Amino acid sequence: MKRLLSIMLLAISWVYVNAQVDGFFTCPEYKADIQEYNKTTKGSNKKRCQMLMKLNHMNDDGEIQYQYVFHAKDTLNRAQLMETVKRWAKTNYKNYEKSTISETDSTADYTGYFLNVGQVTGAFKAVFINAISYVRVEVKADRIRITATVRHYVLAQGGVSGAKTALTLPRDVYPYTDSSNQSTYAQAYINCNLNLITTVGSILLYLNKNYPSFSAKEKKDDDW
Repeated sequence: MKRLLSIMLLAISWVYVNAQVDGFFTCPEYKADIQEYNKTTKGSNKKRCQMLMKLNHMNDDGEIQYQYVFHAKDTLNRAQLMETVKRWAKTNYKNYEKSTISETDSTADYTGYFLNVGQVTGAFKAVFINAISYVRVEVKADRIRITATVRHYVLAQGGVSGAKTALTLPRDVYPYTDSSNQSTYAQAYINCNLNLITTVGSILLYLNKNYPSFSAKEKKDDDW
């Protein structure tokens, strides 16, 4: 029942975010990615994995990563924006203090878990996968960059010989390489992609709904 509820909530949030991509902050690349992602939501897990791989959200370190620069319709009040980011984090992380890595006047970093993104159970063996997730928000005078990443899977495996856990890079297991527990890692890969793009969308939606659009006229720069 809990898993079904989690899937239903993800589906509801995906539909909601999918319809809310424009506002004070916009990003054509994110909008295009949503359209491409929507093509990957049907078919067998193997086919879906192949389609998701083509979206190319694997970074050079072997992590699943979604990164976008959202441009503002006006220059930003950085302090006000970072306060709004903090409010988003407080509503999305059950333990905000432990989830916060750092918060400055122009960046915020958070970490958490995507729980039970893959599982298989049997009479003599059970495999569960959680994922360690990271979110980074960076602010410039007229834009923000949001990076959402799954750095590791946490494999929990139990059987008649006992239980063990292991950290694994997404690049080192299925669908990027042949590995054991392929069906479970396929589930994890599909669910992590959904969780990451939905996380980016939830930040975007929250900022568009809650950030006041008055100008601070900060000097622009172009490093990213």
